[in-house]
Amino acid sequence: MIVTVSGTNRKITDLTESLVQYCADKLKIKDSVVIDIEFSKSLYKEDGLLGEVDFDDSNHNPKEFTITVDSTGSRRRMMETIAHEMVHVKQYSKGELVDLSRSNSTRWQNNIIDKSTNYWDLPWEIEAHGKELGLFIRWAEDKELSNQVWTQTQ
Repeated sequence: MIVTVSGTNRKITDLTESLVQYCADKLKIKDSVVIDIEFSKSLYKEDGLLGEVDFDDSNHNPKEFTITVDSTGSRRRMMETIAHEMVHVKQYSKGELVDLSRSNSTRWQNNIIDKSTNYWDLPWEIEAHGKELGLFIRWAEDKELSNQVWTQTQ
């Protein structure tokens, strides 16, 4: 798997690369996936988002992704956001989640979900929110990272 990180310092880059690899291993994301992670100081301010993922190639089983993460919060929030977005990378790359832009809907595990569905009721968001904290905590414990590191910003 190829991972590139931009828009942050060396410490956050190292943490990000480690977390992305950990999530990829736990979520069984194929080695052929390419992930660009961009840190932004304006994502939350401009779009109200902590993070987002876009596929850069086909919407059917894509292999190239860009994850954008808001960098104005704590390190912990950024890492939890990356774990959340990595669940979406898994969903897209395995064909579990497919954007059907022509029909204004999304296919989730062979079921069509209308885009007017409330965010908190979207099954792919339920999975991502359900896994983000566990992935983050298990990774931090494996790396023996202290709680002190998580209250800091970049």
